[in-house]
This record gives sequence, structure tokens and C-alpha cells, in this order.
Amino acid sequence: MSAIFFGLASAQTPVAKDDAGGVLLKPIQVSPNTYFVQGLAALGTSENQNFISNAGFVVTPKGVVVVDALGSPPLAQKLIKEIAKVTPQKIVAVIVTHYHADHVYGLQEFKKVGAKIYAQGDGRNYLSSETAKQRLIASRIDFAPSVNDKTHLVSADVWIDRNLKIQVGGVNFLISRVGPAHAPEDLIVYVPTEGVLFAGDLVFRGRIPFVGNADSKGWLKALDEFEKFNPKVVVPGHGAQSTNPIEDIRFTRDYLNYLRTTMAPAAQNLDPFDEAYAAADWSEYDGMPLFRAANRMNAYNVYLSIQAE
Repeated sequence: MSAIFFGLASAQTPVAKDDAGGVLLKPIQVSPNTYFVQGLAALGTSENQNFISNAGFVVTPKGVVVVDALGSPPLAQKLIKEIAKVTPQKIVAVIVTHYHADHVYGLQEFKKVGAKIYAQGDGRNYLSSETAKQRLIASRIDFAPSVNDKTHLVSADVWIDRNLKIQVGGVNFLISRVGPAHAPEDLIVYVPTEGVLFAGDLVFRGRIPFVGNADSKGWLKALDEFEKFNPKVVVPGHGAQSTNPIEDIRFTRDYLNYLRTTMAPAAQNLDPFDEAYAAADWSEYDGMPLFRAANRMNAYNVYLSIQAE
């Protein structure tokens, strides 16, 4: 996510605290061996330690597999401690759904405990980019002291081309590339024995999605992939778990479709963006968390991307 996005005023979302006064992480069990922690519907701040995204984990007889690493090293440390309360099994792998700051700044803590990192190969482009460098510099200010000069980006140990099946303790993890969508390197992770699909930021619930420089057409296509798995539970990148995936995915799909529908005529006719934005009816989304912070930027990025299609 861009520094510009995080520099905007945040909605006043309460930050739950633990007994030590730190941000509270409380694992939610969604199937017999699968849990996740739910980030806040807010912008990242120093107070919330950039706890604005979800991370999940699956306990197997031979180790724990984590999906995403949260938005700061202290949050990752807390998650590691919470996992230890659930199981004595070691954390053996972390699967990165995409290389956005709120999902990867905790990776270094998982490397310390010996986890192998999996990510899609296009993540290498982000790691070597000026965007990643500047985002980290800004984060060391925006989220200090949780993100500081000791925080660094972590490369994957295994770069995935398109699809990969890994097995840990007899449990299969089906990793599929679905980007470019929300990000060029988007992955989803399906655990058949648990009936759980980790959707990354293809799915947002309870807040306005962050579009950024997404491929909105590719994103809509990627959402269609979910029906192939027919999961019992979807864990999104942001928001609560879904036990009615097809219905709950509709919000993200409808929002992206509305952005494209309202911005396409102006983008194709080279009409001014401001006029197109003012003419659109945003009443269905106005009032949702992060609408004022993200919606105009989302619409503008879709306007520009349609011109480039």
C-alpha cells in the first residue's frame, strides 16, 4: 500500500489491548485445525502496530503452516506466541498471499523460528522495486516503533510459478496463483481437509477494499476461481471469516464492477475524472469503514487502468 494511502486520516477504530497494554491478537477457530486473527477495519497507525490485515494458521501433526505474516514484527511475535498456546508444534512454513506491507512486515520473525517462506515469483519484482524501498522508509515513521530500522523485507525461500501442492503432516495445501488481480503476485491457499480457503486480499469484508494499482479486470476474473473449490469457509485478507462464500464474495465483486461501470465511460472518452466521480452515486458505500480514505483513490486508479487496457 502506498505511503499516500496510509498518510490519510484514519477512522477511529478502537484498538483492543492485552494485559501488557499491547495490541490484542485473539485467534478465531474456523475449522477443527484452522485459526486466524482478524485485523482492524482501519488504517495502520503506531497505536495499532499496523494490525489491519488478517493472518491464519493450520495445525498439522508435523507442524504449523501460517498464511501471511501481519504488518509489523511485534505483531508477528504476538502471533507466534498465540500459536504456541494452541499447539506445541513448530511453525514450519509461511505462505505469503501477496507482498503488501500489512501482510509481510512480520516475515522476519517467522524466519527466526525456522519457517520456510513460500510466495509467488512476481513478488521478486516488488522486493527489488523503489516502491518497496520507499514504503518501508515511510512505514518506519508511520508505524514507529513497531516498524523501525531493524525491520526489513524478506524474500521467499520457495518462489512459486503458478500452482503448488505442499503437504505437511499429511495435510495438503493447494496454492494457486490468481494474479495479477489485487496484486501481481496474488496467491490463494485451499486446505481440502479443513474446507478452508485463504483468499488474501481478493476478498474484503466489512470495509471498503484497497484497489491501489490493482488489475480490476483480473481481480474480477480471479473471484470466479473460488467456485471451483466450493469452500466451507473463506478467510479474507481483511474482515471476518465467511461461511457463505459465494454471497459474501459478492460485496467485493459488486464494488469492483461498480467502479468499472461508473469510471469506464469517462476513461474511454477522456472526460475529466472529477466530473465522473462527482456524478456517481456512492450512497451504497458511503459510511463504510475507510470509504473517505480509499474510495476516491480507488475510483481514480480504476479510471486510469481502464484507459491503459
